[in-house]
Amino acid sequence: MLPPVRAALCGLVFSLSASVAFAQDTSVPFDMSGERDPAVEKTPAVEETTPAVRETRQPEKKAATPDLSTRRYIVPAKSLLLEGEVASQSFPLFLTPQQAGSATTINLGYSNAVVVAPESSRLTVVVNDVVVGEVPVQSAEGIKDVRFDLPAGLLRPGVNRVTFNAAHRHRTDCTIRSTYDLWTSLDPARTYLTVPRDTSGRLLTTDDIAAIGLGPTGQTKFVMVVPEMGQPVATNALMRLSQGLALMAKMPNQTFDLTDALPPTAGAGELTVLVGTAGNLAALLPGLPATARSSAVATFVDAPDGDRKVFVVSGPDWPSIEGAVEGMVSPIDRPLSVTREALSVRQRNGADMPLILGETSPTFASLGVRTGEFSGRRYRTGFDIGIPSDFYADAYGEATLLLDAAYSPEVLPGSHIDIYVNGNIATTVPITSRNGGVFRHLPIRVTMRHFRPGPNRIDIETALLTEADKICAPGSSASEEPRFALFDSSEFRMPRFARVAQLPSLAALSGTGFPYNRQVDPVALYLDRLDADTLSTSATFLGKMAVSSGRALQVRPESSALAIGERNAILVGTISQLPPLVLGQTHIAAESASAWGGPADGGAQHGATQDAIDEWQSRVRGGSWRGQISALEAWLQETFDIPLSSLRLLPGEEPLVAPGDTARFLVAQGDSPDEGATWTVLSAPTGADLKAGMVAVAQDERWQQLDGYVSLDSKDADALDTRPVSRTRFVATQPWTFSNMRLVAANWLSSNILAYAVVFCILSILLGIATSGLLRRFGREV
Repeated sequence: MLPPVRAALCGLVFSLSASVAFAQDTSVPFDMSGERDPAVEKTPAVEETTPAVRETRQPEKKAATPDLSTRRYIVPAKSLLLEGEVASQSFPLFLTPQQAGSATTINLGYSNAVVVAPESSRLTVVVNDVVVGEVPVQSAEGIKDVRFDLPAGLLRPGVNRVTFNAAHRHRTDCTIRSTYDLWTSLDPARTYLTVPRDTSGRLLTTDDIAAIGLGPTGQTKFVMVVPEMGQPVATNALMRLSQGLALMAKMPNQTFDLTDALPPTAGAGELTVLVGTAGNLAALLPGLPATARSSAVATFVDAPDGDRKVFVVSGPDWPSIEGAVEGMVSPIDRPLSVTREALSVRQRNGADMPLILGETSPTFASLGVRTGEFSGRRYRTGFDIGIPSDFYADAYGEATLLLDAAYSPEVLPGSHIDIYVNGNIATTVPITSRNGGVFRHLPIRVTMRHFRPGPNRIDIETALLTEADKICAPGSSASEEPRFALFDSSEFRMPRFARVAQLPSLAALSGTGFPYNRQVDPVALYLDRLDADTLSTSATFLGKMAVSSGRALQVRPESSALAIGERNAILVGTISQLPPLVLGQTHIAAESASAWGGPADGGAQHGATQDAIDEWQSRVRGGSWRGQISALEAWLQETFDIPLSSLRLLPGEEPLVAPGDTARFLVAQGDSPDEGATWTVLSAPTGADLKAGMVAVAQDERWQQLDGYVSLDSKDADALDTRPVSRTRFVATQPWTFSNMRLVAANWLSSNILAYAVVFCILSILLGIATSGLLRRFGREV
C-alpha cells in the first residue's frame, strides 16, 4: 500500500547489488586453489591482449598492414603445442652480426586450454640459456600477445637458441588422464624476434644465407629467377646450386620455386636468387656487377626496388656459372672419405643429432637431457639419435636405457615408466615398491623394431599415482614438492648391430639420402620437361636430399630415361610422360599413365567395382580356403604379433600400385632392369600437382614419413600412404666380417620364422644322423 516506500527499497537493493558486481575483479579467472600466488600479479612482460571474442565485438576497421620484414620468425612449423604438465621446445635462430646487435625484443602469441589453472601455470622464454621472461598461462579465451625486452649483448652472431617452457596444472582434476587436457599453443605467425628494418633483410655475404629465416607458417623458400631455364646446359648448375643453398640454410621446410620473372617483393623467409648469363640478367637487374660480363660472380646486390638484397650467380656463359656454383658448394661439401658423426638437424632443437654407428653408451647429458625434478603426475622428456642407412637389427635387436632416477615415498605401486620410440610404445616398467626408491642404472630394454634410418626420437614418460591425487583437495595440484627425479647420468646403451643396406627403402632415402649419398659417380637425373614445375620439384627434392645426406650430390642430366641403364637414377615427371619400363621397375601400374587424374566418373566406376569385389569376398570368405588363411593371418598378428609374410620361405613380388583419385603425388623406388642400381621416381598427374605435392612432402613432418617402396601424398590426408616392402635386395656397405654376417643372419632368421624352423629341423636331423653313426661306430645299437 506504500508504493513510494516499496520503490525506494527496490532501488536501494538494486544499487547495492550493482556496487558488489562492479567491485569484483573480472580480470581474474576462476580460481580453485583458495590462495593466489602474489607473483602472478607482477610480471616483467608487456601484454597486449587480443581475445578472439573481443575482436568480433569491435567495429570493423581497416587494420594496418604489419611490416613483416622486421620479424625473424622462430617456430619452423604451422603450429606449436606444448602439452602435458611440463613441456619444452627449443629452436635455433641464425642471425647476422647486424641483426644480433640491433634486435631488442621477442614477441609471442599464445593461447591455452580452459582447464589450465593460471595461478599455478607458467610460460617461460629462455634465450641462450638466459630467462628473458615469464608469464602466467591465462589466455583461454583467445590469443594473447606478449613482448619481452632482451638484455643487451644476449644475442650473438650465428646460431642462437630460443626455448619455450610450459608448466601446467589442472584447475579441478588430479588424475593422470586429466594431464592430457593441458596444453599451450604458440602461434608461429605471432612468435618472432623484432629486428629494425634497415638490418633485417640486409644479407651481405654467402655466410648470411643461413639467416634467411622462416615465414609466418614456418616455411623457407628460395625463389630462383632463371630466364634461360629451358636450356639443357643450365640444368646441372641449377641443381647443384639448389643443393648448396639448402646446405647453407639447413631449414626444415625449405622449398625452391623456379621462375623466369623477378618477383616484385620477397616475404619473410624468402630469398630471391638470380641465375643466368650477364646478357640475360642485365634487363632484370640494373645493378648487376659489370664484372659479370667477363668473369663469374656470386654475390648479393640491391634489388631494383632498393628495399632488399638479392643473390646473383652470373657470368659470361654457363660454364663460368657452373664454376661459380662449384666455388660456393665445394667449401661446405663433405667428402666421401669423411665419416659423419652427427646428423645435421640444427633446425629442430638447436643442436646436431649424434649418429650411432655401433656399440656405444652416451649419457643423457651428452644427448641434451638435463637433470630434472618433477612434482606432478605425468613427466615426459626425451632425446634424439641418428641411425645409419645400413641399420639391420629391427627383428631381434634390443637397446638398453640405464636409468638413474628417484621417486618419493608418496608414489604408489601401479605407477610406471614408459619408453616410446618414434611415437610407438616400446616397453613399460612398473613401480612396485613403496616408501620411495633410488634407481642406479636401472636397465630398461627397448626393442629396436621401431628404429629407422635417420633421425629417431626416444621419449621417457613417467606416470605417478599418489594418495593425495585420489583425494584431490583444493590447491593440491599446485604443490611444488618433488615426486620424481631423472638424472642426466643415465645412459643409452646401443649394442653392436648388423649393418647391411636394404633396397628399396624410402626410409633410408629420407633419413640419410641412401643410396645416392655414398656414390662417387654422378647420379643420373631425368626430367621429362624443362619447365618451371619440373625444375622446381627437382630442386626441392635434391635440396632435401643434400641436407639428409650431409653433402651435395653430383648429378648428370639425361635426355632419355631409357639411356640410364644400370646406374642409380632420379626420374621426375608427370605419370603420362614416364616410359612403361620405368613404371614397371618402380611397381607403378601401367594403366596409371592414363587413368590417374582422369575424369571422376572413371574413378567412381573403379570404386564401385572394387566395392562389389569386396562384398563378394565377404560373402564367400567363411567357406573358402582364402578366407581361412585371412582369418589365420589376423589371428597370428593380433595374438603373437607375427605377420604372415614372416612364414614364407621366399618373398613375394611387390604388388603394383595404382594411385587413387585422392592421391596427387608419389615417390616410388625400385631396381634397375638388371637389379644393379636403384631408380627413384617422383610423379603426379599434372605439372601443378607435381610441384604442389613436392612442396607438401618437403615439409619435415611428412619427409620423415617416407617409407616402403611407394609413398603417396593425398590432398586431404595428414599422413602419407606408404606401401611396405616385402622383397628386398641386400647391399653390402661394410667390409666382410664373420661377426657382422652372424648378426645379419640372426636378424634375417628372426624376420623369416618359417625359414628358421626349416633350418632348425634340418640341423636337428643332421645331428641325429651324426649321433647315430657315431654310436654305431663304437658298436652300440641305437
